[in-house]
Amino acid sequence: MDSSNIFIAVVAVVLLLIAWRKGNGTVAKGLRLAYEHTVVNMPRVFFALLGAGFISEILPKDIIGSWLGHNSGLTGIMIASVVGLIMPGGPIIAFPIVVALAKTGAGFPALVTFLTSWSLLGLQRVFTFELTMMGSRFVINRMIGAFILTPLTGIAAWGMQWLLGVP
Repeated sequence: MDSSNIFIAVVAVVLLLIAWRKGNGTVAKGLRLAYEHTVVNMPRVFFALLGAGFISEILPKDIIGSWLGHNSGLTGIMIASVVGLIMPGGPIIAFPIVVALAKTGAGFPALVTFLTSWSLLGLQRVFTFELTMMGSRFVINRMIGAFILTPLTGIAAWGMQWLLGVP
């Protein structure tokens, strides 16, 4: 069991104890909600991890290495920015893909850029939520800032990698 699992387990036990002290059926309600979330999300997690496993085997390592690898520089950062922008889905899909990209030769700066782009620029959220709820003026202003910030995070990761001498 790694440290993140231990941390999550400790937090869950602490929350269980707080719910138990509160009384009035809070533990039963919490367990029921946990079960419902597990039933809904377990198939998503399973298929996302299954897909990520296949992606890491199917993706051509030489192309990923040249486009997004350690020596791809600004080109890799810009490619990762675009891929993150168009990447649909939530964290259950995005993070296994990041793992698959890392295993196929993507470098640290490209991975940081991809995740930043996916979280800040994701078009599925822009069209589904932001544009409909916040309007075009808000979306345009936010996207300009995010378009500037996304490659900067990759450049910062690239610089930190260089400073620390990490491949």
